[in-house]
Amino acid sequence: MNFKSINLKLLYLLCPILLFLSFNKHSKDKQKSYHDVIWADAAGYYVYNPIWFIYGNSASTFPDSIDVKTGNGFYLNKINNTVETKYSCGTALLQSPFFIASHLLAKPLGYENNGFSKIYSFGLYVAGVFYFFISFLLLFSFLKKHFSEIISVTALIVFFIGSNLYYYTIDAPGMSHIYSFFIFSIIIYISPFLISKYNKKHLFVFLVASTLAILIRPTNILIILFPLIYKLKEKNETIVESLNYFKKIISTNYRFLVIIPLILVPQVIYWKKTTGHFISYSYTNEGFDNWNKPKLLEVWFSTNNGLFTYSPLLLLSIIGIVLMIIKRDRLGIYLGVLFLIISYVFASWWSWWFGCSFGGRSFIEYYSLLIIPFAFLLSSSNNKIFKSILLFIIIGCCYINLSIEYYYDGCFYGETWDFNAFMKLID
Repeated sequence: MNFKSINLKLLYLLCPILLFLSFNKHSKDKQKSYHDVIWADAAGYYVYNPIWFIYGNSASTFPDSIDVKTGNGFYLNKINNTVETKYSCGTALLQSPFFIASHLLAKPLGYENNGFSKIYSFGLYVAGVFYFFISFLLLFSFLKKHFSEIISVTALIVFFIGSNLYYYTIDAPGMSHIYSFFIFSIIIYISPFLISKYNKKHLFVFLVASTLAILIRPTNILIILFPLIYKLKEKNETIVESLNYFKKIISTNYRFLVIIPLILVPQVIYWKKTTGHFISYSYTNEGFDNWNKPKLLEVWFSTNNGLFTYSPLLLLSIIGIVLMIIKRDRLGIYLGVLFLIISYVFASWWSWWFGCSFGGRSFIEYYSLLIIPFAFLLSSSNNKIFKSILLFIIIGCCYINLSIEYYYDGCFYGETWDFNAFMKLID
């Protein structure tokens, strides 16, 4: 990536600004409470790092009752002497460099090096900002192939401020979403190289990123289709032609496929240790109970974490998708179909609101794709009236998102359609 041509060199101030916002937002957090970044689900993702680098998979060596003290995101099974979490280890793999740094700095800086003291939360604050910042650069590099630099950087900044991507970068970097967003950004960035200036390193990066995407969240598997669809759009090919192209580059570099099982090794070892099986479905009592009656309206518009209710800016992306389809852009068709598929999948999950969260958190990784139609909308007209109206709408969307963000306490305590309770978050 060459950023020397960017007149927007203030872009590099983004990282320290985000670090300040993150540390400031958490400055009054009480450790081992629901405000702590290592809490509940986030603790379940994170616990692999203490297993790998400190205690091993042995419940007896972990700090006493640390599972309860961190919100029961994992379970210390004293009978089998194992540490049990239903979450896969992809998130922890990406967190591990920051965990190691925190662990090495713990004693010199006066913190307990037990994997759960405050310095380990600091490491996650930095991790969230780091992965967002790199994602920003990757997506900017991709977008400016299709739009002006000012449209590209504006789309990214507005999307961050106007959606719950902000929350899961600054407030909740222990959750999986910013890490999936980063992996999606890699796949989007690498796609133009895969279809034109292809070399072995591009395929290698794609395979690593695709495996990590699935290891973080299995529903992320849909992102691996992006290079195929992008090739259809850019080369104006048939599906058969594009499939044959990718079949050819994989078959001629089949040795690279060994990277897939290597990345999966830590997960397979963990499953074998805790369950006795090399492959395990850990969501034993949870599933897609709503396949026949998906809660689509609730997922999109409910006051209890509805996607558009908390981040109305996303509606502009949907308008952008419609415009792309009208202009016969194949990528627009893919994005539209993808949005409907993931909406159906999430609406079919037994807990369609995805617990205590901020808005439709299950969509966040896909924002790396939904930024594209948003940028398309921004660039679709030079009409001053249109631009003025669009600017007014964008400011309103950002205001709603940030208003809720800075008053939100981690959960919505109203009913599915409780607009009175929701409006109190904005006032």
